[in-house]
Amino acid sequence: MALPCGEVNRQLLPVKLMYFFFMAGVGTLLPFIPVYMRQLGLSAEETGIIYGVMPFVAFFVRPLIGVLADKIQRHKAVLIVCVLLTGVMYDLLLLTPAKQTLDNSALAITVHMQCSQADSFIRDCNFADDGCEMGLKQALVANNLTGISRKCEFQCSVSRMSIKAGSTCFTADVGTLSEATCDSVVNTGHDVMFQSDVKGILDNEIHVGNSSYSGHTCTDYDLKNLTFNGTNYWQLLCESETVFNCNLHCTPEISQKCMGTISSDDKLSETFWIFFVIFLFCNIVFAPVISLIDAIAYDILGEKRGLWGRQRLWGTLGFIFFAVASTFIMDAISQKSNNVDYSVSFYIFLALTICTCVVGYFLKLSENIHCGQFLKNILGLLKYPKVVVFLIAMACYGIMNGVIEAFLFWYLMMLGASQKILGLCIVFQCGPEIIMLQFAGKIIKRIGHISCLHIACLGYAIRFFCYSIIPGPWYVLPVELLHCLTFALMYAAASSYASVITPEGMSATVQGLVGGLLYGFGKGIGSLVTGQLFDARTGLGPVWTFRVYGFFAIAVLLVYGAVHFAFFRDASSDKDIVSDEQAGKAISEESAEGVAEKLLGAEEGAVLEQRDRTEPC
Repeated sequence: MALPCGEVNRQLLPVKLMYFFFMAGVGTLLPFIPVYMRQLGLSAEETGIIYGVMPFVAFFVRPLIGVLADKIQRHKAVLIVCVLLTGVMYDLLLLTPAKQTLDNSALAITVHMQCSQADSFIRDCNFADDGCEMGLKQALVANNLTGISRKCEFQCSVSRMSIKAGSTCFTADVGTLSEATCDSVVNTGHDVMFQSDVKGILDNEIHVGNSSYSGHTCTDYDLKNLTFNGTNYWQLLCESETVFNCNLHCTPEISQKCMGTISSDDKLSETFWIFFVIFLFCNIVFAPVISLIDAIAYDILGEKRGLWGRQRLWGTLGFIFFAVASTFIMDAISQKSNNVDYSVSFYIFLALTICTCVVGYFLKLSENIHCGQFLKNILGLLKYPKVVVFLIAMACYGIMNGVIEAFLFWYLMMLGASQKILGLCIVFQCGPEIIMLQFAGKIIKRIGHISCLHIACLGYAIRFFCYSIIPGPWYVLPVELLHCLTFALMYAAASSYASVITPEGMSATVQGLVGGLLYGFGKGIGSLVTGQLFDARTGLGPVWTFRVYGFFAIAVLLVYGAVHFAFFRDASSDKDIVSDEQAGKAISEESAEGVAEKLLGAEEGAVLEQRDRTEPC
């Protein structure tokens, strides 16, 4: 019987609350894990390895735990244990020690940078010869490297001496801030990183007599010819008088004895291995949670499975609200510090997982929950070329998704983004996504599945190229509106198209592979490769990395379009290889109960597989 308008269905309220609390926890923490890794000192390469391995682990763990839950018929108990362990394990990441840039025997090269609206200069000081800290010229003289060009990276943070820090401007123009055009703007208060030739710096000594700093004799050098995010600039200017403390990392490293012999830098540090092991267990216990919640929700809904999307919408709302709220909280409590305090997100995440467990305890389930073996027919799919080509395309889309998920926020932090900007990014992504869900089925029916996939691929190309040219973090917000094409429309078309081209009896397998390739294999490959390319010292740097993926997206668009047009296009149709009647049926079925429902939870929960409605686990 239909409920009166405004009345809450109490039987379904626990399902709504379960989605809300758990996805709120996911939104509070998971989008910010990459930037937390960056704060710990993990390199882009190490982050790429971690984010590249975890999707594969989750892909294989999820069905195993599902089978275990089936065998013991304790789905609710398994869910509560996994959710509770998820909260605890993620909080254990706080125990990971920050990576020491230099070990106990390593030499630290430090300088101070002063920046104003008129110019910027380096203040290089001499330290005690028997200490573990040296100035730039002091280190070059000790290693007989004076007069030799050497590219060094300056990692600078705002000094506590700065009373009021404004924005920082990288410009190719000569003159003061009021006369120059800022090509890249960094919000001061966060790290500023750039590269410069130290020989060129030392050749630009400011001859006004020696200065002093904290009792040390110092020399000032004019700072010109900088490289920021792969682009060369003439100078660095600041909105207000600002002092930075800078650590230098040169290629190759400048060696020097310091309380012993300097040791080589281990690419995979102790911090990496501690984080890797804890994060591995995090992903193992997190992997089956969304699938189990979905299965329990379907069991409670019974014959009213068409209402699943409305229940899942509560999870999406919780995700958006808490993701944004947590960024404002982190900004508020970190105003007096140069580093963001991410611990609040971890604690909120734990509290919300406990709330999920409490709600889960009161759920009433039947004994008819079963998990499908969606991988049982994989080898049989190899004889269907159009299915194989489609799945390869899905892997490529997954690669591009992995790049954005693991390194977009990392890049924005390099540009000086605050936590508020990261939170607004999520709003600009998810808001249009929800709207797109309402129209995806009609759009697919109007222009066809393949056209929608091509539009999504073009959207990826535009996003990547825009990332490579934005002068500051705020400019990313309008770019993120394209997320509704690259995720919502793409996944709606992919799920619907998979149901159309799937041979009889293989629907669960193909749907599972679509999710697995997008958020498992493809995402893992994208993270691994990008980790190798992202660091400007060892790879292409972020700007050219995004440009490479922009060209990659265009290549996928052209190749997939050409292959489909040449081999799989129906000569009698301007759309897909299926008849209009078949497409309309598939779209109506998928969009009504499948596509929108999958989309509401596929990204936030990183769902790695999708299934038939009769196999919800």
